[in-house]
Amino acid sequence: MIYITVMVQILAGIFIIGGVFFFVAATVGIIRMPDPYNRAHTAGKGDSPGFLLSLTGVWLYWLTINPIESLKILMIIIFMLFANPIAVHAILRFCYKTKVPWMEGTTLHLLKQERLEGTEAQRKMKNL
Repeated sequence: MIYITVMVQILAGIFIIGGVFFFVAATVGIIRMPDPYNRAHTAGKGDSPGFLLSLTGVWLYWLTINPIESLKILMIIIFMLFANPIAVHAILRFCYKTKVPWMEGTTLHLLKQERLEGTEAQRKMKNL
């Protein structure tokens, strides 16, 4: 039984190290990106697997020590899976609505252009 506990704790350490890797990669991306849109995108993409791996490692560790308390950590993992992408989306939407400037050379409104083209095609179909 002690061997299983040690193996699970080693696996937990591997998960935590993997999560820290994603956090460091996201931090480097945040520093290197030129505008808030790119920075938030990098933070969202790096934090989600970072949280998931780190908290999974913490959950595995606590599973070997106190299984009942580990349920709280599992609930935090589930909450973070939903909260992090929603928060990043809300921040980026606020930046867009307040007209935070983009970096020069950024291609904008591709979806808006496609919607307009789709609307024109619908008008042509109605006219036939």
